[in-house]
Amino acid sequence: MIIGKGIKDKEQKQHIKRKNKKKRVDAVKKAITLVIIMLLCTLISMAFFQATVLHSNIVMIYLLGILSFSYLAEGYLYSLFSSVCGVLLYNFFFIEPFYTFKVNNPDYFITFFVMFIIGFITSMLTLSIKRERKHVEEREKFISSLYLIEKKLLNISSVEELAKVSAEEISEQLSADVLVQFFDSKGDILCGYRKGSDVFDGKIDQAACLEAYQSGSSCGHGTTLFADAKAYYIPIISQEGMLGVIGVSLPGNEILSPEQRSFVEVVTPQISVVMEREKITGKQQKAQIEVQKERLRSDMLRSISHDFRTPLAGIMGLASTALSNSDKINDETKKSFFQSIYDDAEWLNELVENILQATRFEEGKVKLNMGEEAAEEIISDAINHVKKLVNRHNIYFKMPEEIILIKVDGILIRQVIINLINNAINYTPEGSDITVSLYREADKVAFEVKDNGAGIMQDELEHAFERYYISNTKIKNKKGMGLGLSLCKSIVEAHNGTISIRNNIPHGTIVSFYIPEEKE
Repeated sequence: MIIGKGIKDKEQKQHIKRKNKKKRVDAVKKAITLVIIMLLCTLISMAFFQATVLHSNIVMIYLLGILSFSYLAEGYLYSLFSSVCGVLLYNFFFIEPFYTFKVNNPDYFITFFVMFIIGFITSMLTLSIKRERKHVEEREKFISSLYLIEKKLLNISSVEELAKVSAEEISEQLSADVLVQFFDSKGDILCGYRKGSDVFDGKIDQAACLEAYQSGSSCGHGTTLFADAKAYYIPIISQEGMLGVIGVSLPGNEILSPEQRSFVEVVTPQISVVMEREKITGKQQKAQIEVQKERLRSDMLRSISHDFRTPLAGIMGLASTALSNSDKINDETKKSFFQSIYDDAEWLNELVENILQATRFEEGKVKLNMGEEAAEEIISDAINHVKKLVNRHNIYFKMPEEIILIKVDGILIRQVIINLINNAINYTPEGSDITVSLYREADKVAFEVKDNGAGIMQDELEHAFERYYISNTKIKNKKGMGLGLSLCKSIVEAHNGTISIRNNIPHGTIVSFYIPEEKE
């Protein structure tokens, strides 16, 4: 801490030394300017004096020199000094006795006094007008800058973008390093953006930033609180409380001028308004999402009740017939009844499983049981499961010569392949070929399910993975409620993979999904 303080004191002394040196250089430049202007005035006056021009004209030449120097020097003390120099030079060169400061005629004292007063007052008025014009120009720039910032803030679409745009615009207007940091309702950092160097990383500056947020008062460099900080910190306040902090650090450790502070203080409420707007928009979006979720749940319940009714009615009808006419039905018919009941029950079981999995993914409650699995075994299990239920389609498996090991949740990936095969079965006529392929592509493992059915209309491809979307393709005995492909997409993306669908030229559909391989 002692070493850090010593370094800080050394930096402050060097800064003061540089500042004093700059003032001395500036004073020397202004002194040289005064000498040059007064020398020109004297030379011109001497030429006029040799031409027997009136003394009043010579006085006007010196007054012009005084005004010119005052305009360039920009200081009341310089105006006073130039007025005194003008009077002395006029007395020395043009009043008898020449080349002395003595005056033979006492009336000239009145001339000297009037000349001094006129020169000093007019130079001060000129300086005042120049400063007023400069103030007006700065004010116009200030208003223009505020307009541009407000215009950009209107197009903000996120809190992160708000922090970035605010920091960049304030930094551009003040030519300074700027930090814009937002906090959440718990006081934790929500997001932030800095434009410039790392002056905000010091412990003192971090403490000053936190103090500005907690107290709601400005602090830091240029104030009495945390004066050793490198930046000036101002809180962002709204009607609901504290939102964040803006930190500004000028080059050379300069202190913000009143105009610069005023600029930041005017920008801060605009940022808080945009921040509040984003909060309200976020709440509205959440409310809309909740409404959509409720609507989806209602649609799902209606779809479930509709899709359950047909197989349940079939199961109940077949069971009732078998019970009522058990002594009249032969074994072959009973076996057919039992197979139909089993098929419908199996379909209902898979539908319920898909619904449960889709609900878990929607609520974010799915935990992947990752493990190293042989991709060929996953596909084989899926095909064997489907073949138990379907004997009217031809299912083939193309696999590479090498064994592919992949780190996945085997049960979920198996469910993806089952859903894709079932989807192909539902949308292809009896006797169609379904091919499941496995291969490597770059650093990914590719799974592909291809059929030679009628395919999907081009305008339906982009909706294929939407929940509850069902294709208009006309296939007999088509069953489903549009959850299969949507669930596949959720499972694949949970594995950081991608899934796509396209038509198989000339006939059929291809669904492919890719799972990245972990590099050792």
